[in-house]
Amino acid sequence: MNTNASAPLHGAPGLTRRAALLWAALSTAAVAAQTPGAPAGQAGAPRLPAVVVWDFEDRTVTALSAVPRGQADWLRRSLAEGLVSALLRTPGQAVVDRLRLREVLAEQNLGSAALADDDARLRLGRIVGAERMVFGSFFVVGDAVQVNLRLVDTATGRVLFADEATAPFDAVMAEQPQWAARVVRALGGGAPAGAAYPADLWQAHDAAAALADAGRFDDAVAALQRLLQQRSDFEPAERLLSALLQTMARR
Repeated sequence: MNTNASAPLHGAPGLTRRAALLWAALSTAAVAAQTPGAPAGQAGAPRLPAVVVWDFEDRTVTALSAVPRGQADWLRRSLAEGLVSALLRTPGQAVVDRLRLREVLAEQNLGSAALADDDARLRLGRIVGAERMVFGSFFVVGDAVQVNLRLVDTATGRVLFADEATAPFDAVMAEQPQWAARVVRALGGGAPAGAAYPADLWQAHDAAAALADAGRFDDAVAALQRLLQQRSDFEPAERLLSALLQTMARR
């Protein structure tokens, strides 16, 4: 019997074993979440407020940055996805995934431009059942990155927690779990198990996420499969691949 985690699973051509198993688990969880009385999060864990994490806004002033224009773009999605990964390791924590947000945008006939307004984002958060929302931004000064974020109550718009962190551009994702843990605690969770991944994995993941956001699901799936062949334990790629497969199966 082949126990290689990256071996294709029978019945799911080209899908890695780990991703296929995760897809099955997520599909089961999705059914349970729609069942009245189904428990949220892990068994015995207190329910924490459901949260939306938006892509981070790049507020870099080109003249102040030592990083060439465009080379920090991958941080917009990667900083958000790194935080999502930490949240999902927290028992009882529900997170609305980016593909669900895209679906609701289409259902509400809202274009991406509408999301430049924080109030519109809060309304969308309430529609998808999120009680909390994370707004984040970053800017590059010299060869350092400053990250700023706010945790907001979707019902009132009140800022519940604000934080900032600074790290070298080449190490920002390695240090990201430290401030992600502070957000988890602000939501009422314990310290999550930290997991830092190299920047090149995040850049490849960002390229696949951009394909998914553009509706090029087949290309995104292929890119994620290649990424998981390179690093089979890269959780964000597994999660996005599983979410894409579920979305494609519903169409």
